[in-house]
Amino acid sequence: MILKEFALLASDTARTKAYLQTMILEERLPGICVVYSDNITGIKDEARKYHGKNGNEKYFDRDIPILFSLHEANIPYILVENKDINSEQMKEALMTIEAKYLIYSGYGGYILKAHLFHINKKFIHVHAGILPQYRGSTTAYYSFLQDKEFGATAIFLNEGIDEGEIIVQDTFEIPKEAVNIDYIFEPYTRARVLIKALNQYLERGTLESREQKQGGAETYFIIHPVLKHLAIMGMEKMTDTKL
Repeated sequence: MILKEFALLASDTARTKAYLQTMILEERLPGICVVYSDNITGIKDEARKYHGKNGNEKYFDRDIPILFSLHEANIPYILVENKDINSEQMKEALMTIEAKYLIYSGYGGYILKAHLFHINKKFIHVHAGILPQYRGSTTAYYSFLQDKEFGATAIFLNEGIDEGEIIVQDTFEIPKEAVNIDYIFEPYTRARVLIKALNQYLERGTLESREQKQGGAETYFIIHPVLKHLAIMGMEKMTDTKL
């Protein structure tokens, strides 16, 4: 199923691969994809050289190039040679597409600037934490340390940090098998919540949202390596598996 009102803004990251492969698997295809990077030639070469493999990945396959997935699923795309979401090239590209909803899968360290909120588009972001309790960075580990679970929340972005209106959210149990949390499991949880949001759209014909309650809101910063190590050790102890 092609969702013409949705476009995927695709950085060359594990999260984008999780989103794209899960959308293809669930037959929730974006109407168009905007692939952006400082190295478009490298992205093209990676797809051209990829010949596939017989994998059995439970979550998604980080080795599959983005352009390979797009070609296989016949998803139209445009290329922008600039990794800054706020660049003039990106703005011009976004103004040319008809999609109303832009699924944002960006590079770390980039925050949308005010001018992008005035182009008559709605940016959807899936945050790796239950909001408003877990705003900020590396919240998957803080969530485990305090609640012994992971969470993700789909929101409409605004100019605040993780303060946009909530579309849907969900929680996930600790994986019972060895898996990389940062590059596999956390992107996968975001992808599952993205699908939940798309299913809501298909069921109701719109994306309903609600404002975040300010009570209990907490903003976290990049977790200290010691705390991260303690979180991973705690997960391993609970599952008897080396993560």
